[in-house]
Amino acid sequence: MQLIKGKITLFIVVILIWMFAPAAAGADGNIVIKVSDPDAKAGENYEGNTINSVLFTPTVTYGDNRIMGTLRITGKKDISVPLRPGNKVMVTLPLGLCYMQTPIARNYKNYVDWPQFLDGSKNQIQDVGNEAGVKFVSGTPRSIIVEINNIDSTGKVVVLDFVFNKENYSTTRVSRLLDVANEFKNDPDGKITRLEFFEILADLTVPFSSCPLKPILNNDKTLFEYFSDIDMIIPQEIEKIKPLVDSGVIVGYQGMLEPNNYITRAQAAHVVGELFHQYDQKPAFKDGLPVWATGINAAVAKGIVVGYPDGTFRPDQFITKSEVLLLFQKTIESYEVN
Repeated sequence: MQLIKGKITLFIVVILIWMFAPAAAGADGNIVIKVSDPDAKAGENYEGNTINSVLFTPTVTYGDNRIMGTLRITGKKDISVPLRPGNKVMVTLPLGLCYMQTPIARNYKNYVDWPQFLDGSKNQIQDVGNEAGVKFVSGTPRSIIVEINNIDSTGKVVVLDFVFNKENYSTTRVSRLLDVANEFKNDPDGKITRLEFFEILADLTVPFSSCPLKPILNNDKTLFEYFSDIDMIIPQEIEKIKPLVDSGVIVGYQGMLEPNNYITRAQAAHVVGELFHQYDQKPAFKDGLPVWATGINAAVAKGIVVGYPDGTFRPDQFITKSEVLLLFQKTIESYEVN
């Protein structure tokens, strides 16, 4: 089942500290990429001596392997050496997005590039022998940190490109969580209903071929045959969550979906864990887990959920919107490239 959401116009807003100057925005939209110095101290302001620009602004839809515009960092005019060996650059994707694969030392050149020449002028960032002009520092599913390694002072320009176009590497997984994060940010401690949770989960699973969920298509059984309490759910909501019900991810309780009840931490983690293969090893929490919440085993094993610092899980506590965002972000980051 293919579910494509509305189009998203790419808009890279570069939030800059240390040596970077604001990038010109290409078009209005809501994908925001942050460029920063990971070594900068909080509250310090630095005069920017580079310029950041987006080389092109494609229209991006929800799904896997979405191509976004190259983010180029170039030196300002009349500054001979705007970058120095040891300078670091960090690029961070917003909530709702992640790289198709996490950047690591072996594959980082799929995420960053430093061309030898720009418009006939030599780039100051150059490979020297076996030493790369830029070296990898660290990466997460939605960020990368690199370090300037070699500067050739005979070069006339500085060019550093962060690319988002290498299939199954720097291309991105774009989800509706992008919009949900904007909706939830003003009420991080708020609660969420079971139906709201299921609808968001449907948006984060069905459109993605990399998701382990395999919807059962053309199932003629209606949700009214599954549950006795969904007469207040509108047809669009029924259609959205039906693949999760048909696949056994959502089973309800004693023939009821309870769509308007707030969802607990145990219920939320269990449903997410049901997307993945079951793991026999049970996580150890001081307060234990409900016997029916077997999906939590998989969610913990995948690193999607963890307990509180005191060793408890608090399964009956209502999950907050900020916890939902983290849970779903970890979920889409756990999908594997086929």
